[in-house]
Amino acid sequence: MIPNILSAFRMIAFLPVIILFSSEYYLTSFFLFTVAAWSDFLDGFLARRYNITSNLGSLLDLLADKILVSSTLIYLVFFTGNIYLLILTIIIIVREISISSLRLFLVSSGVEISNITPDKYGKLKTFLQMISLSLLLLHPIFGNLFLNVTLVFLLISSFLSILSFMNYLKIWNNL
Repeated sequence: MIPNILSAFRMIAFLPVIILFSSEYYLTSFFLFTVAAWSDFLDGFLARRYNITSNLGSLLDLLADKILVSSTLIYLVFFTGNIYLLILTIIIIVREISISSLRLFLVSSGVEISNITPDKYGKLKTFLQMISLSLLLLHPIFGNLFLNVTLVFLLISSFLSILSFMNYLKIWNNL
């Protein structure tokens, strides 16, 4: 129950993050996004620790991450007008849609969702992505150099997301 509540929190957290950021409450926006990001790790830990995993919970977790990350990225692309952020956002969102579609296809084909969980690249990608997005919310405070350094972290995350996607394709091929 608690892991699903944490997923629901992540599904709606993007809105106050964006509102706070738009109102120039950059630190508050950063802290709220960071709490939402950590709730991803917490809900997974609690679900595994207390053996309260379910297909619904797994799908809610994935959907919550996609909503939080994609919404924040899209907003920041419009806010910054940065072409590199736009390109990375497109890569990230296309990968997320592709992975989600592949997972849904596999589950609907009778594959157990536990057979298509994130690999080490996917987990590292998520970690770097959440850190990068958190830092992007602080860039108005620290300036363009900070923005560019943060984009390098997001680039690394994007590279890992492509590696993770390739691993999913291998899994799909083997199933």
